[in-house]
Amino acid sequence: MSCCGVFLMSCDTPAAPRPRRPFVLTGRMVAAMLVLFFGVIVSVNATIMTVALRTMPGVETRSAYEDSQGFNAEIARQHERDARGWSAAANLSRQGEGAALAVTLADRQGQPLAGFTTTARLRHPATSARDHEVALTEPAPGRYVARFDHIESGAWTLELQARRGDEVVFLSRSRVTLGEK
Repeated sequence: MSCCGVFLMSCDTPAAPRPRRPFVLTGRMVAAMLVLFFGVIVSVNATIMTVALRTMPGVETRSAYEDSQGFNAEIARQHERDARGWSAAANLSRQGEGAALAVTLADRQGQPLAGFTTTARLRHPATSARDHEVALTEPAPGRYVARFDHIESGAWTLELQARRGDEVVFLSRSRVTLGEK
């Protein structure tokens, strides 16, 4: 203690830091980094590919060869249908969780086309797992209706088929949009 009542401490130099080993990049470290890097890349790609294939497998038909055998006959039938000049007007509207589909079939002069067995298929643009198919009823001549109990909002492809017996006499594909709930 000094004469003023202050404590004096001796000033020693701090201890010298221990010398560090310099960083050395070894072959094992490089190999481990490469394995980790490509392991992450491969696992992310595998995950993305699995999710993509589960949501949209890309298969439209079971056998493209068998479908191609009837292609020319189907084109001829479609030209015959088009020559009739028939038309369809479809309206898809939201009703609670579901939707109502109303279709009007008319000939070239606008007269209603009645007496057909009609079916409608709403195809989801991304996956066939969400497709909906219904048979339509005819409450009035030329007017066909159906109800979907539960359906998601968005854009759909409407495939409409009218049959007389076993013969498909009218076929229509169009885009429809269903609004939010």
